[in-house]
Amino acid sequence: MRFALLNDQRVEAKPGAKGVCPGCNAEMLARCGTKKVWHWAHKGRRHCDHWWENETEWHRDWKNRFATDWQEVPARDGTGDLHIADIKTPYGLVIEFQHSAIKPDEVEKRTNFYGQVIWIIDGTRRPTDLIQYERMLSENYPERFDGVDIYTVYCDETRLLKEWGSLGKIVGFDFGGDNLCLLTAAQGRSRYLFDFPKVEFAKLIRESSPLPVVQFAKPVQRGFHRRRRF
Repeated sequence: MRFALLNDQRVEAKPGAKGVCPGCNAEMLARCGTKKVWHWAHKGRRHCDHWWENETEWHRDWKNRFATDWQEVPARDGTGDLHIADIKTPYGLVIEFQHSAIKPDEVEKRTNFYGQVIWIIDGTRRPTDLIQYERMLSENYPERFDGVDIYTVYCDETRLLKEWGSLGKIVGFDFGGDNLCLLTAAQGRSRYLFDFPKVEFAKLIRESSPLPVVQFAKPVQRGFHRRRRF
C-alpha cells in the first residue's frame, strides 16, 4: 500500500517509519528497498483486502495522476469484508489498475461490488498481447470520426478481449506510450475500440467530465456503421 495512518494522517512509506492500516488498523511496516516501489506492508500477516495485488511502478504512475485523497479508499461489502479501491472519486467512480493475472469470477465480484468502475489493464505484462492487438487492428477497417480511428472488434479476437470484452464496462488497455486503448461497454458481441490520450483521460476523470461515448446505429457490415458521438 502507498499510505498508512500515523496520528490519523495518511503518510507514505519512509525508512524506519511506523503506521497502521487505514482499513483494518493493523500495524504496518515500511518497506523501502531498492527493487520495488516504497510501500507499506502488514506486519506478520496477509493483506486485509484479499483482492489486493502487489503494487508496481506502473500502479504508482497511474495513481499519481489523481489526488492522493482519491487513492486507496477502503469500503466494506455486505459481509463485512474490506476492499480498497485503487482510485475512488468523490462522485463514486472507481478506477482499478490491474497488472497481474486475475480470475474471471474475481473480476465479476469486484465489478459488481464497485458498480461504477473503469478497469485499466497493463497490456505489457504478456508480450504476445501487443502482437495480437496490432494484428487485429491490421485486419480491421476503422471508421474515421473527429480525427479518431474507431474499430469494431469482437470478444473472441484476442486473448485480452476474451478476458475483458464481455465485462460490460469501459476497459482501457495500456500498452505503454501516451495513449490508452479504450474499449467501450457496448451491448452484444461487438465492442468499439479507439486510442485516447492518457493525459486527457485523467483530466476528464478529475473534472468529473464524461468520457467520449461512441455509439453506433444498426450495423450494415463489419467495420462500416453509421455513428454518432456524444
